[in-house]
Amino acid sequence: MKKSMRRFSETVQIQSSILNRFRSHRYFPLAMLVVIVLLASCIHIWQRVMVLDLVHKVSCLKIDNASLIDDARKVHSDIAFLSSSARIEQYASDSLGLKTVPAERLYTLIRTRQEISEPVDDIAVVLAAVKRVAAYIPSVTKANVTAGELPQTTIDSLSKGVDAE
Repeated sequence: MKKSMRRFSETVQIQSSILNRFRSHRYFPLAMLVVIVLLASCIHIWQRVMVLDLVHKVSCLKIDNASLIDDARKVHSDIAFLSSSARIEQYASDSLGLKTVPAERLYTLIRTRQEISEPVDDIAVVLAAVKRVAAYIPSVTKANVTAGELPQTTIDSLSKGVDAE
């Protein structure tokens, strides 16, 4: 046991003596200074490379942004040109054969306040939809019913004047 303890203590002494010799070497402070300077210069160079890369990306993005803004301006000018009333009138008369309508034949439809109001809850929305559909459903009154027969209902609005056989 004494022999193993002696070997252990010798190993510890050797290891500690290596560290102590390294730290006590006359060039150790100079070596540490060189390592610190090299480490700081590597970090500085890495930062500089990253900054230059980001500057390059930003300049590319600025160029892309300028081209997109230019394209948007071109699109807006095309929209303004295509939606001008003079161009639409010319297209309607030339291509479609439409004629201008005199002012006396123009009518403006104005919705009443009651039609504009919108329902607030879901039940009111459903009821409003049912009322709109019910307005177009044909109704049968007692005066229209004769001997259990229902009159022929016409679905097509163009065929209302034509009797179906």
